[in-house]
Amino acid sequence: MFGNYIKIAWRNLLKQKVFAAVNVVGMSAAICAALLLSLTAYREWTYDDFQINKEHIYQLYREDGTAKGMRVGTSFAEPMADALRKEVQGVKHVSRIGGGDMPVRYNGKHIYFDVEMVDVDFLKMFSFRLLQGNASTALQQPDQLVLTQKTARSLFNQEDAVGKTVEVNINNQWRPFIVSAVAADIPDNSSITFEALVRFENVDDYAAIRNNWNVGNYPLMMEVEPSVTTAALEKSLVSVTNKYYAGNIEELKKNGGIPNKEGALIRINGIPLNEFHLNALSSFSNGLNPFYPWLMVILAVLIISIACINFINLSIARSFTRGSEISLRKALGAMDRQLLFQFWSEAFLLCFISLVLSLLLTILLMPYYNATFNHELSLRLFGNIWLILGAAFIFFMVTLLAGGYPAWKVARLNIIQVLKGKLSLAKGNGVRNGLIIVQFIVAALLISCTAVIWQQLDFIRSTPLGFNTTQVISIPGDNASPQVIAALRSRLAGETEVESVSGSMLNLGVGKDGSSGNWYRGFDYMGSHINTQCIIVDYDYARTLDLKMVAGRDFSRNFGADTTGVVLNEQMAKQLGEKELIGAVITPGNVPLHVIGVVKDYHFESLRKKIDPLMMIMTMIPHPNYIFVKVNTRNPVATLKHISAIWKGINPLAKNEASFLDENTNRLYRQEARFSKIFMSGAILAIVISCMGLFAIAVLVMAQRQKEIGIRKVLGASVGGIVLLLSKDFLKLVLIAVLIATPLSWYLMQQWLQRFEFHVNIHWWLFAVVGLLAVIIALATTSLQTIKAALANPVDSLKRD
Repeated sequence: MFGNYIKIAWRNLLKQKVFAAVNVVGMSAAICAALLLSLTAYREWTYDDFQINKEHIYQLYREDGTAKGMRVGTSFAEPMADALRKEVQGVKHVSRIGGGDMPVRYNGKHIYFDVEMVDVDFLKMFSFRLLQGNASTALQQPDQLVLTQKTARSLFNQEDAVGKTVEVNINNQWRPFIVSAVAADIPDNSSITFEALVRFENVDDYAAIRNNWNVGNYPLMMEVEPSVTTAALEKSLVSVTNKYYAGNIEELKKNGGIPNKEGALIRINGIPLNEFHLNALSSFSNGLNPFYPWLMVILAVLIISIACINFINLSIARSFTRGSEISLRKALGAMDRQLLFQFWSEAFLLCFISLVLSLLLTILLMPYYNATFNHELSLRLFGNIWLILGAAFIFFMVTLLAGGYPAWKVARLNIIQVLKGKLSLAKGNGVRNGLIIVQFIVAALLISCTAVIWQQLDFIRSTPLGFNTTQVISIPGDNASPQVIAALRSRLAGETEVESVSGSMLNLGVGKDGSSGNWYRGFDYMGSHINTQCIIVDYDYARTLDLKMVAGRDFSRNFGADTTGVVLNEQMAKQLGEKELIGAVITPGNVPLHVIGVVKDYHFESLRKKIDPLMMIMTMIPHPNYIFVKVNTRNPVATLKHISAIWKGINPLAKNEASFLDENTNRLYRQEARFSKIFMSGAILAIVISCMGLFAIAVLVMAQRQKEIGIRKVLGASVGGIVLLLSKDFLKLVLIAVLIATPLSWYLMQQWLQRFEFHVNIHWWLFAVVGLLAVIIALATTSLQTIKAALANPVDSLKRD
């Protein structure tokens, strides 16, 4: 029986090629877009799903209630790890983590690897599968090393890695390590990644920090028993906090700290592993807004909804043109359920064809989608049976929604009205018009949001940041030795395009190494507690970056005591509250520092944040983490390549590439740029699908109103008047949609802009332009059919039955 329905449906669709083509093209594009967007959300939500104990592993973070608000930190003093093991009930494993790219050598081969320094519990906590070795003993000794399978192959080719000795350059010293285990390559949906593991005791400052409660530089993670809930864990951490941070609590209390709702000035909380990826507080977060996956799902639903609305509208409109067929079937005894199944089978067939085409489109477009939107989707995601079942269920619901309602509507038609020829499209106008309005609300909303996001991105790119972004090259130091840095300085001194060279502990923006960071310091000054960000810089830092000095001077080799000097920004100067700061002495650590200069405030972080107080110090660090080179050139690309070649020649082990600071600052807003591309693509797709539906509806409406048009022309109506008459109904719907979408998009974008301390204002004319654009698009879509109908010979129209 079902086969007969499908055969009849296929014949009917072949008779209505325009109707079928519009629905198949629109539905295929919509399903393809929805699949890609849904897979994106699914991948973001399934990060770390391979970790067996993901619900019981936490990264700790600390909240301090300062006088100026809550301050959050994710680094802890090193003795905290032992304190947790001994004093917190229910703790199974604890591990610190720190490290980064380090040179590794074996048998004359030098390669940079991401070497992470962890505690012996690390492999017991996390479900990183070992191909060779034992998780309990792989990191038992300080000189043991764990490699991933890919890393082991790059060092040893096909040789057995376990038992071999390699050397790792830590703090410019080559240290021997014995390979104790080989781990399977890290899954691409893991928040925590590494290429090699060694014991945490190998960090270069371990001797100085192992018993120091005043210094915290590394994240701390812990696993608890399954019976311990997050709330119970955080409650049990209160006693540890009060015991070991009593001095900090007193200091906050003395300086007017504001307690949280529980009345605590310092609180330690935990972030579950399954939230690492999308939690901004986590050290392993990629900075993605947790609403981003939901945005993908919402956009997918909107696009599918527009396609379904098209389908419903066209099916209803087309059913009224099939009055003879319906009346004949009913007269011959067809029951309502048979008509229902017949029309639904047509919808199912169309949707099935669309699904097949959309899967082919998805496979073809996935590489382009990944490249454009910086995603890492793959067909392996379809290996999840639950994902396939979910997609099948959604497909069934779409066919039921898109085909079920029109089928039900047709099945309930009155046979007497059908036989009398009283059926008309007016019967379905209310539903049809409502659905068209919904379509254009979505389209106008997406266009408006895209326009605001684009304005904000343009504002970000054009706002002066207070330092030179276009002429300064940032080179990651890659743990180069002082001799290598000195050689680079010497070589660059002979380059005519190079104006100055400096360095810093921290980068500006996000370099090609993907790194960014900050360093907060707190100290007492004149009876007040001062909180500030701090960076360690090299000579000529202000000159290289073109920072404006408002008082005093920059660090200079002409002053031997500059290693005990400090340069402040204006916010820091205001916080100290001194009229004459030059020569003032502050003590942020054990060594007193005297103020030698004040620079004009500059945006050393993103425009999402206000400018914090900042102090720059210059200590005799062995090497800067980043080298800044100011150049004067008419060919920036060639100059960047030339300087990069010099750097690679001096330091062949260099892993990360150099980049101009304007590239670095733009990377701070990758998420917003991605939003803009996705919204623009969604808006274009929504408009195209909506216009296809509007065009098809216009074709059917004009076909039904041919007699009316002929009569009006005979009675003297002009072509322009008829075009206006036929178009105004559609334009009214579009204008209603724009009026509804305007306040909604204004509210949503106003909330989004609040994430930025510095942002554009939303102007009324933006929505006027969007409304005008929507009207023009709708008019252009329907005008072809309305003009064609208005120009038709009225004699031909009146001759039709």
